[in-house]
Amino acid sequence: MNRNNLILLLIIFGFISGNAQKISDEDPLYARAGFKGGINYNSILGDADGTEARVRIHLGVVVEYPISSKFFIQGELLYSAQGYKVDVGSQEQKVSLNYFSLPIITKTYVTERISLETGPQFALLTNVGNDDVADNDPFFDSFNNFDVSWAFGAGYKLESGLFFQLRYNLGLTNINDTSVIDVTNRNSVAQLSIGYLFKTKNNRRILREQ
Repeated sequence: MNRNNLILLLIIFGFISGNAQKISDEDPLYARAGFKGGINYNSILGDADGTEARVRIHLGVVVEYPISSKFFIQGELLYSAQGYKVDVGSQEQKVSLNYFSLPIITKTYVTERISLETGPQFALLTNVGNDDVADNDPFFDSFNNFDVSWAFGAGYKLESGLFFQLRYNLGLTNINDTSVIDVTNRNSVAQLSIGYLFKTKNNRRILREQ
């Protein structure tokens, strides 16, 4: 099931990337592809008591696809290392939840450089870790394989293609499998990213003069 979901995410991202490259010479807007990485500040919301946030990382590839001179869609395929800390007795345990995620973000440029961003994110759980659990398989089974969240944020992009993003992902689905454990928890992730979009034909993002 994990493998099939990952293949589906790759197909969706490939479709977005492929269509982003099919902009004709008569179209005044051009797609740009690149990469990004940064810091996750991850915690969980819900029934779990005594949990604390963890600082981890994310990295991956992005495609910015133009709809108009002010409105873009950015598809991303990211490896996102998440998780939380929890006190069990007198011992602190670090839980790792690692995902392949597919954000599909709408970007509205309110100025030439600054964009407001929002959109859904679909994520596939790849593995779970807890150094204090002898057998991670049953522990893995207590988490759902698939996660959906909604992203809110802002970005700043230089003409060179260097960009910065500040984003908050609010979990919409229960990260726990209630058939295994009867609790409801959701991911809560703040992200700070830096990335680069490679130049395309003439590096144009504005309407061609008639």
